[in-house]
Amino acid sequence: MDGPATANANDLFGISRLINTYQVGSTYFFIDASQTMLNSSQSVFPNEPVGVIWTIDAQNTSPENDDFGAVHVTSGNNSWNNPKAVSAHFHAEKAYDYFKNTFNRNSINGQGGNIVSLINVVEDDGAQMDNAFWNGAAMFYGNGDQAFTAPLQKALDVSGHEMSHGVVQATANLEYLNESGALNESFADVFGAMIDRDDWKMGEDLTNTQLFPTGALRDLSDPHNGGSSLNDNGWQPAHYTERYIGNEDNGGVHINSGIVNKAFVLFANNASVGKAKAEQVYYRALSQYLTKSSNFVDCRIAVVQAATDIHGANAAETNAAKAAFDAVGIGSSGGSDNTNDIETNPGDDYVVMTDSNFDNLYIVTGDGQVVFDPLTTVSPQSKPSVTDDGSVIVFADTDNHIRAITVNWSNGTSSIQTLSTDAIWTNVAISKDGGRIAALTTDNDDRIFVYDFGLEEGQFFQLYNPTTAQGGQNSYNVVYPDVLEWDITGQWVMYDALSRINTSGEDIEYWDIGFLYAWNGNDFGDGFIQKLYSSLPENYSVGNPTFSKNSDYIIAFDYFSELEDQYQLIGADIERGETGIIFEGSELHWPSYSPNDDQLVFNGNLQDGTEVLAIRPLDSDKINAGGDAFVFVEETRLGVWFADGERPLGANDLVAQNDIRLYPNPVGDALNLDFKLKNMGDVQLQVFDLLGRLVFLEKTVANAGENHHRMATNTLRSGTYLLKIGMAEGQATMKFVKK
Repeated sequence: MDGPATANANDLFGISRLINTYQVGSTYFFIDASQTMLNSSQSVFPNEPVGVIWTIDAQNTSPENDDFGAVHVTSGNNSWNNPKAVSAHFHAEKAYDYFKNTFNRNSINGQGGNIVSLINVVEDDGAQMDNAFWNGAAMFYGNGDQAFTAPLQKALDVSGHEMSHGVVQATANLEYLNESGALNESFADVFGAMIDRDDWKMGEDLTNTQLFPTGALRDLSDPHNGGSSLNDNGWQPAHYTERYIGNEDNGGVHINSGIVNKAFVLFANNASVGKAKAEQVYYRALSQYLTKSSNFVDCRIAVVQAATDIHGANAAETNAAKAAFDAVGIGSSGGSDNTNDIETNPGDDYVVMTDSNFDNLYIVTGDGQVVFDPLTTVSPQSKPSVTDDGSVIVFADTDNHIRAITVNWSNGTSSIQTLSTDAIWTNVAISKDGGRIAALTTDNDDRIFVYDFGLEEGQFFQLYNPTTAQGGQNSYNVVYPDVLEWDITGQWVMYDALSRINTSGEDIEYWDIGFLYAWNGNDFGDGFIQKLYSSLPENYSVGNPTFSKNSDYIIAFDYFSELEDQYQLIGADIERGETGIIFEGSELHWPSYSPNDDQLVFNGNLQDGTEVLAIRPLDSDKINAGGDAFVFVEETRLGVWFADGERPLGANDLVAQNDIRLYPNPVGDALNLDFKLKNMGDVQLQVFDLLGRLVFLEKTVANAGENHHRMATNTLRSGTYLLKIGMAEGQATMKFVKK
């Protein structure tokens, strides 16, 4: 009979373990469908289970290669001679039980999501992998090479650590960088040590003692771990004064975690606390108070507050928490605030949209009055993208060209240009300052192309799903991205993408949202990627993201399950991890914020099937509905709200540093340029059109201090231009419009 089964099998220690399996016909699978999180109505066994613990075999392939894939671990009689699979499966069950019984947490994502483990994962060159990691969707286990003497799933604390990363991502979503990344690692260590709570060491069951003399990868109680400096394997700082401040290891995420680890041990070992109380305090701090960019001080504040919530402000447990952080040099001042709000665009507001047949583009005012009817008859295939001042609108047309429309709001005229010579583009987004674009090609691959008009250069960025692997290994299972949008600063590109883990049955696929560091202010970024969520519920995806106009930590996106025919428009504070349901409909919404962030325009349908753009008023938090939705314009799609005013975006550090100002804008025959220099030196002024062509060049010598320069623009045609200012202190790119 098909259904859950149990079996006795030996793990990597040779110990007989009782594990849960699943029978389909005459075949048994390493699928545990016995837990309360099972969603039997949505499950299709064995290839599409929902709410299970599932172990599969990567067959010595690498997630960094195109041939990566996995197969079921099976048996014809429910007897098993696969200690690697047994250990991975048993430890996943132990981790699930820990979070369920200790915190009433329903799986890693808290929503009954599958817990997937892949065994026999190797390096991209086929060598055995000295690593285990979480990639946002599954656990990946190497078989060990030099640092480890056995497959990494042999150690319960290692398995618990990696699965705890999923819990961290699904709660505070601590950014895997610098101190917040070290907190991410520390909380994974803490819960890994609580799952395997017989000591404070990590990986002692499989670590090569020739490389780690103490026999442990890390020691939470003694972060120095037998060493004296970072040159010694396994050494970590035990006090804030010893912290690593370099750029390696994402700013020391696996290094500086030792400081916070030590604080937890001191807290848990306090006579008034103990492990049981300590883990409750830390879980509450993680799930209730820490945010994406929290630093060590924020962690102290969160832990003390959590202890206060549970035990009281003057309780011995709360005082023990303060003392533990004092002992490792983490005080209570210097917390982070990484939210960026800018002033509202002072211009008039408009919405650019396509008709329901995707034939033309139109512009209407914020109250629905037509301004450009049509703006262009060139058919778009992508959602239009608009600069912050509304002077340039770009889109990919149905012939796969990138088009740019320049709008002169002073006289109500517009003109269209073709920015691409090759017909290979399917989507494009322009930065808010107009300095660069991001685009996707007809290859439908895992790359985003970024072109900077000032540098006259472009670069492809390969997308990946970041992992928690020490050494920076990533999983390259992104199939292709779809929607693109730049943040306020012009440094990050937000995108949605389809990812896939190939299996012998139904592939594991999901859409999620990522953030690509594409620009550092003066040059291309390093391609670092952060993800919005991990471990979405099975059969659910997120996509079509858009930034708020004035807060770079507020976004809206679609949350949907085509299988369940459920579509929700969600608002999210990505710093604090808070979400709200803005609208529920019957299709994808493709939202866009109003210039004041007080409304959202999105795709909708009337009861008779008429396609419309609808508007929903928002609450002051920008992520919850603040009133009833209403129809904005009928028979239209893909609305993008914008304003035509000028405002500082805080995107270019050199502009702020040198107080660069150009005026008037739009300009007539001459452009005034004010700036200041620390030292006298040469200044080069280059003007480019939106095709990247140099149309003006001038060199001058400027004095130290304040400077005023008048640049002739009478020879330029009407349109939008980029002024590249080069000086010894760096370069900046600013946009202006010629009347």
